Amino acid sequence: MKPTGTWFKRTPLLSATSVALAASLFAIASAAQAQPESPPRNPFLADSNYSVVHGNPAQTDSTVDAGPVDSSRQLRPEELRYHDLGMFNLLYLVSGKYADGKRVIWTNGSQFMTKLDYDSFNVISSLRMPGTDHNDHLAHENWLKVFDSNADLQTKLAAARQSGIPAASGVYTLLDKDNQYVVGGNGFVRIYGDQIPGDRQSGVVVRAEWLQPKEITGTFMGMNMTYDGRIILATTDGYLVALSRDFKDVQSIRLPGATEEIPKQPKGVFWVRNGFAIDEKGGIYIASQNHLHKVVWNGERFSTQEKDGAWSEPYSNSLGRGTGATPTLVGFGNDPDKLVALTDGDKLMNVVAFWRDAIPESWKQLDGTPSRRIAGMLPANFGDPDLQAAQSEQSLATSGYGMFVVNNEPRNVPEAILNAPREKLLFIGYLSYLKEHAPVGGQKFEWDPKRKTLTSAWANREISSPNSVPFVSTGSNMVYLSGARNDQWTLEAIDWTTGKSAFHYTLGGARFNSFYSQPQVDDQGRVMVSALYGALRIQPKK
Repeated sequence: MKPTGTWFKRTPLLSATSVALAASLFAIASAAQAQPESPPRNPFLADSNYSVVHGNPAQTDSTVDAGPVDSSRQLRPEELRYHDLGMFNLLYLVSGKYADGKRVIWTNGSQFMTKLDYDSFNVISSLRMPGTDHNDHLAHENWLKVFDSNADLQTKLAAARQSGIPAASGVYTLLDKDNQYVVGGNGFVRIYGDQIPGDRQSGVVVRAEWLQPKEITGTFMGMNMTYDGRIILATTDGYLVALSRDFKDVQSIRLPGATEEIPKQPKGVFWVRNGFAIDEKGGIYIASQNHLHKVVWNGERFSTQEKDGAWSEPYSNSLGRGTGATPTLVGFGNDPDKLVALTDGDKLMNVVAFWRDAIPESWKQLDGTPSRRIAGMLPANFGDPDLQAAQSEQSLATSGYGMFVVNNEPRNVPEAILNAPREKLLFIGYLSYLKEHAPVGGQKFEWDPKRKTLTSAWANREISSPNSVPFVSTGSNMVYLSGARNDQWTLEAIDWTTGKSAFHYTLGGARFNSFYSQPQVDDQGRVMVSALYGALRIQPKK
């Protein structure tokens, strides 16, 4: 039986392509037979392979479902299902099955909340969002022309500034078991749902809204759900909030160190600037400017007390800007070691794995690390021992004990942008796909539970991932990412075992910019990606 979501071409018997394809199929079959342990399913989230940002509460950015396997080529227009949905539709959440056995896809941008049919990718319904951030179709079409033109860099940067950066608060979302879409906005949390409950073909309406109290300061940064159904939010000022799904009960706590450290923050840098992971026992793993914290939710309240299993430990931060990564859980089920991993804030970032629960009694602090809780810490040099600087705004994509990181540090960054965080975010977001600036490098690290060591499994020194979060498919033994080649955006596929580039699809110019989002493989093997100002599903034809 051919694996779901794999596309084939007819080739002459015993040709080189045929042999390569057979090898790929063997790899897929082997991967299917030896699937690593997965995070336990959260019964309060939608029953799908992508119900919360980063895929699941553990934030692994991976699925057991098989993605495409193919040869490198330019996709034809009919293989790209695209909808212009206005500004910044950056990710898609997949519902559980409705009574008719069908699913829908939810996506939110700064202009529209949209529900699409899972099978056809047709738009079912859109709801216009309130506010003034409503640049019309003509405006963003003109910006796309500028980005893809021969205009000078200053002209392109001016267009990027006009287009702007979406509010971080609206990026983190989740879809619950009742197919209610939860979004954190500027000072509120809102639940959207079907206009007719249970009818996936009906319109989109606001079901409930909770307003942020004045005493809980900062912008919402991250959203996740505990395994007892609490909506968990964090703010840039270090508050954690637990909301019951009916908004009737609210619990909050502030992370250790927030009061002392926030007044010393570098200008333009949030104290908490990423999402967070949650385990099935109520452990919440969140990074602040200099520390990784484990906060424990016991079903009624938060705790930051060691006696309850909570901890706060430093990570290296020589740049003073903190980590660019959402912490990711590693090790599940019968796996002997349970870890939480991120990239740190050093000029040449390290991949750092912490012991998630009790530190083994015999464990000795590793040389050069800031905490005994650190199980492994290695520089992400992408196979270049002379590399002096690399940072990523992406979380680690993980499967089993494998952890994959990409380099987001562009080449030839204008000097005026280097020390201006917002300008650099704009540059990476809009223009780092251009070949004179595109970063290179992806690297997989592996934890060895027998030797209790973190090692570099492989490095790919040629792949370019300008701003994309990677996504692992164990079903096809690939890691997928939005890449760039010759001023064109691509979907890249890398062999998860060897690190070799397996194939790539050429998508096109600036319209197909991933803009800090990620490819998402659905359970049919199709790939959804951001298209900057719209929604895109890649549907290759045999």
